Amino acid sequence: MIWDGIGDNQLLAVPLPPLPLVVLSEGRRFTSNNPLDLYPPGYPIAVDDQIWVDLQNEPTQLVPGAVHVTASLSGHAIQQDQPDLVVAAVRSVVDAVRAGVSTPWAPPS
Repeated sequence: MIWDGIGDNQLLAVPLPPLPLVVLSEGRRFTSNNPLDLYPPGYPIAVDDQIWVDLQNEPTQLVPGAVHVTASLSGHAIQQDQPDLVVAAVRSVVDAVRAGVSTPWAPPS
């Protein structure tokens, strides 16, 4: 992205041209049995979670036809936890480019 003096609100207000895009997000954010172990006392976990969800959704709001898939069985390393999902997402983008369409197939989560 080119920041070059553009404010965040201005940047987000400009959609990108239609292009095939699949955003994969982890479905299991915590690997600890108790997510509170990962944060200091008083940390606003709910606020952090909402910010994370918003950031994951942002690319799909900027690109018309983009697809957001939550990898429900994966933590951070989606390529290790659900490699077939990653392969399907990449193939769907390649197929969309080859077909000249901007909306890729939505792989199952």
